[in-house]
Amino acid sequence: MAIEVWFLPSVIALTIWGVTGFLSKIALKTLPPLHSLVYGTLFFLATATLVQFFYGGPEFHATGVTLAIGVGAAGSVGQLLFLLALRDGPLTYVSMISSLYPLIATVLAFVLLGEPLTMRQAAGIALGIVSIVLLVVSRDKQPA
Repeated sequence: MAIEVWFLPSVIALTIWGVTGFLSKIALKTLPPLHSLVYGTLFFLATATLVQFFYGGPEFHATGVTLAIGVGAAGSVGQLLFLLALRDGPLTYVSMISSLYPLIATVLAFVLLGEPLTMRQAAGIALGIVSIVLLVVSRDKQPA
């Protein structure tokens, strides 16, 4: 069985995002969420600028740039909300619930882009929703 070219970068991203959730929880002990977001964004901007040099400079296409700005805006709001939730909630719950965002992307791709949705993917979506419900219900029954 051949491994798809996208699989390894996906697993590495999963690992990095897992570590960043953990490090964010620790950072929020000493920084407010907005400051953590600003420092993270500054580092991202510096590294993104550096990477541009390796790819021959930035490209410009009005639609792509507009969508990229929208992605950046949504990502910033999402990251800030994640940090606010992480500040006040347990990492074990906040990270698991927020990491199910691909459910939204999958449904949008199916509805708006006409991408196929297999039974296995539909089952995965259903199980993801069930996992959120189970996390919330189990949280209510545990001692504080």
